[in-house]
Amino acid sequence: MTPHELKMLKYRLRSESEKQTLEALLVAPGILRLPRDAEKFYAAKALEAAREVDRENYRTERYSFLKLSEELLAPYAWLTREEKADMLRRMYTRYMEGRIRCFEQREREEHAELPPIEPGEDDFHNTTLAAVFAHLPPQPETAAWLKTIDVSWTYDRLHMVSWFSCQLTLGAGDYSRSRPNHSAKVTYERLLNPYSLLWIAAALGEDRGLVLRLGHEIKNYAAYRAQCGVIRRAIPWKRIYGLALPLAEAEKENVAC
Repeated sequence: MTPHELKMLKYRLRSESEKQTLEALLVAPGILRLPRDAEKFYAAKALEAAREVDRENYRTERYSFLKLSEELLAPYAWLTREEKADMLRRMYTRYMEGRIRCFEQREREEHAELPPIEPGEDDFHNTTLAAVFAHLPPQPETAAWLKTIDVSWTYDRLHMVSWFSCQLTLGAGDYSRSRPNHSAKVTYERLLNPYSLLWIAAALGEDRGLVLRLGHEIKNYAAYRAQCGVIRRAIPWKRIYGLALPLAEAEKENVAC
């Protein structure tokens, strides 16, 4: 699509979330090299889909985005299973990139009375770690064994991209904060979702046996704070930083290119 056509399509959407969803769905036509008429038909369907994504919470948003993406690709029967999976991955990654941009824009628009919490020593900016998560290559083997401890690769991936990015804003409701937070270390140490902590460790390459052991061990604790404590004692931020550092450096090089 031409930049003008894309601009006109986005003009018909109400929110930035809908617009960044449309951009992600429109990854496919350029790769499929559709004829002009077919491209316009796809774009019209993508516009409808961008409006239909259920944004009630992370889980419904993830399921509805993937479902609508698969429906958009369904007519192209010549795609192999591997090509379709790669296309969905590209669309999903673009979607997560849009989430990061959306929260960066929100931070610029909000006016906090207190200065943001900045990254300290052996730390990352929140968007740096969010970008690492967003651009992780497919890890089907890791996704498979994470299921055994009730961790969803795709859901938690989107959740963590959004969670680390949203720290830049003042939040809302129960998740309001008095100042923006730019520190990934602070975000990790404040995170109170044990399954997200397990996903972070697994995604960054922590030992499978340790992650699985912790996944089963935390079931002995009823309180989520106690569960998170068990995980963070075994996998402190220092370990997460060490695992993430090579990926963050590679991400920096990719952006520079």
